[in-house]
Amino acid sequence: MEYLTNHDLIFINHAVTGLVNRYDYFALEACMAGQYKYGDSNDTPGQAATFLERMITRMPFAEGNKRTAFIALLTFLNANGYATLLTEEKAAALITSVVEGHVTPRDAIDALASPAREAMTAIPLRKLMMFECNHHSEALKLLAVKDGELVQ
Repeated sequence: MEYLTNHDLIFINHAVTGLVNRYDYFALEACMAGQYKYGDSNDTPGQAATFLERMITRMPFAEGNKRTAFIALLTFLNANGYATLLTEEKAAALITSVVEGHVTPRDAIDALASPAREAMTAIPLRKLMMFECNHHSEALKLLAVKDGELVQ
């Protein structure tokens, strides 16, 4: 399994907002830890759901939490052999529905991604993060609306 670090999440947040944002370290740590599973840590969809749930409920950054969660989630999924299934508009709407509590994180993962025919596992994570940012620029624009929760 490939995992994103706290530094990776900060890198993504900077990439999607263009800002160096304040963040709550403990919330960020809890988000990052959502990728892991005790024991047999090979349940990519389940671990991705926990990761997404933590990113949207803990909101560690002063700005860009939805966008950061989206790109971090796609990077985690793609790095672990999953491909995105939805259009930009549908993917952004799905993430917004999770944030608003209309869709569970697990249902979102099941709708968003499935095992890929070709894994992107050979691509370094930072390159994969930037690929996701560039490839999903339209979804990022849609997710930018009301994406400025302040950390405590």
